[in-house]
Amino acid sequence: MRDADIFLLRHGETIWNRERRVQGHKDSPLTPVGLEQARRYGVRLAGLLRPVDGYRLVASPLGRALHTATIVAAVLGRPAHEITTDDRLKEMGWGRWDGMTAAEIEAQDPELWRARIEDRWTRPPPGGGETQQDILDRARAWLASIEPEARLVVVGHGALGRAIRCAYEGLPPAAMLDLDQPQDAFFRLRGGSVTRIDI
Repeated sequence: MRDADIFLLRHGETIWNRERRVQGHKDSPLTPVGLEQARRYGVRLAGLLRPVDGYRLVASPLGRALHTATIVAAVLGRPAHEITTDDRLKEMGWGRWDGMTAAEIEAQDPELWRARIEDRWTRPPPGGGETQQDILDRARAWLASIEPEARLVVVGHGALGRAIRCAYEGLPPAAMLDLDQPQDAFFRLRGGSVTRIDI
């Protein structure tokens, strides 16, 4: 896998990002800023992919990631039907807390919220949510499935992107939570190293 070349993008800004709502497996439309971020991802990638048609486009099936990938593909001159989706690239699920702000969650479930803050690794949100360990395991499984010399442009999510980068570099799991989740930059995973590329 270290011979692979992977460009890892987070979807553009959404309305719920702006409102500081956890999105999880629910969705929210891209804002005008998010649309411009997606376009700029494509412009920046156009100068890096050699050749452009040598890279496969892969995205989370969630609307915000797929919309971002569609814009990137258009800028790169690639048809949207070439984008494949992978459920393993979905954002971390927050169960019944999907779509809520931290203040709303705390007001509704104060004890569960405190317990989650104290132990994000083994205590999932109620209603089928995922732990940090769940998403790290999912990232590891996805990376293990990649062909040795794959050339990929991947559009995913913030927490999922942190987990992939953590797993790729072999960092201690606790380091995952300190990694950033930018929407004005993306990452190149190549040769066992991760490089940030600003747009």
